[in-house]
Amino acid sequence: MLDNFRHIHFIGIGGSGISALAYLAMFHGLKVSGSDIAPNPTTENLKKSGARIYIGHNKQNPGELCELVVYSEAIDKKKNPEYMEASRRGIPALSYFEALGRISEHKKTIVVAGTHGKTTTTAMLGLALIEAKADPTVVVGSQVAAFESRNLRTGHSEWLVAEGCEYRRSFLHLHPFGVVLLNCELEHVDYYKDEEDYVAAYKELVAKIPEDGFLVYNENDKNCQTVSNDCKGEKISVPFPVSKVSEKLKLKVAGEFNELNANMALIAAMRVTMRTDLIRQGLEKFSGTARRMEVKGELNGVLVVDDYGHHPTEIRVTLKALRQTYDDRRLICVFQPHQYSRTYELLDQFAHAFADADMVIIPNIFEARDTDEDKARISAEKLVQAISENHPDCRWGENFEKTLQILTNEAKKGDLIVTMGAGDVYKIGENYLATI
Repeated sequence: MLDNFRHIHFIGIGGSGISALAYLAMFHGLKVSGSDIAPNPTTENLKKSGARIYIGHNKQNPGELCELVVYSEAIDKKKNPEYMEASRRGIPALSYFEALGRISEHKKTIVVAGTHGKTTTTAMLGLALIEAKADPTVVVGSQVAAFESRNLRTGHSEWLVAEGCEYRRSFLHLHPFGVVLLNCELEHVDYYKDEEDYVAAYKELVAKIPEDGFLVYNENDKNCQTVSNDCKGEKISVPFPVSKVSEKLKLKVAGEFNELNANMALIAAMRVTMRTDLIRQGLEKFSGTARRMEVKGELNGVLVVDDYGHHPTEIRVTLKALRQTYDDRRLICVFQPHQYSRTYELLDQFAHAFADADMVIIPNIFEARDTDEDKARISAEKLVQAISENHPDCRWGENFEKTLQILTNEAKKGDLIVTMGAGDVYKIGENYLATI
């Protein structure tokens, strides 16, 4: 699909998914330009790789020779000047997943889907297939050290491994030969009406698998079991504990959930090639991705870790893994809720998610796609009150500056600070490490 164009402009080019397509376009020798509201490490790396980067959105950014616009689903198409200019000029425009879907039409695509663990499992599966000489293209939602710290690995075979996002049913633009279904728990409550609506989206995805394709799914998840009924291809259930599946993998990443992720990646990779020893080597080499229990550094004996977890289940299992890995450290969790709507709808689950942390600090709520009604129903203070009913030490940080001051006053040698959330909470950990 990319070979049909000479110049592609990406709106929101610094995003975790869309930037991978920008890299892919440059790999194919195309001219790439793109814009974002602020610079970040991804935009800087793209610039170094040859992309023309604009900070801020302006109708002139696409340029006169632009032949295709690819845009992030996060933009407002009614207000974004670049999207509106593309419409005025008749330039074709595709969302990120529409563009990825066009690419997947021409590949044997394995879609990694689920409420939790998609990024890690996509990277695991990609690395396993690379080690097994299957030479896949891999599109993942975070930077991976093994992919030269990019979110893309370009291969030359027919295989594509892609992380599939369920928000707004985006993954339905993909054309799966295989699906790895990790779990299915209600999420994106600003879009899905209820759990039944959420599960229905996964059923639509699985129904697209051809008869000679496959589904690898979590046997212990009731919604995954329900979804599997719509698969016309081979169905492979993976139980937990994983000892029932195979000899235990010697993983570098912690957590029972990562054991399950790795074994599901193992089973999927074996559906591509039977070079099992090489597949295992690839999985055992995997050292993680950015913002997934990522060790950021240590200052005066205080270790700082960052994690993307923003759903109660993700918080709970990540804190459990950190507790097991660093059992001799006091665990301080700085959690930034992502979206007012999610915080309100899942408030009771959030209230019970922090048992493994010794101290919890809530700095603010990261606003994303929230309405005035959403913001009126919930606040960071109310979340602190709910958590405090089940936790002995939960504090309202008020903002990043005051949260950093709490950490500076409270953290002692031997402690572990974990920043958690899908927003910009990672900056708190970075600023803490930068203090003298």
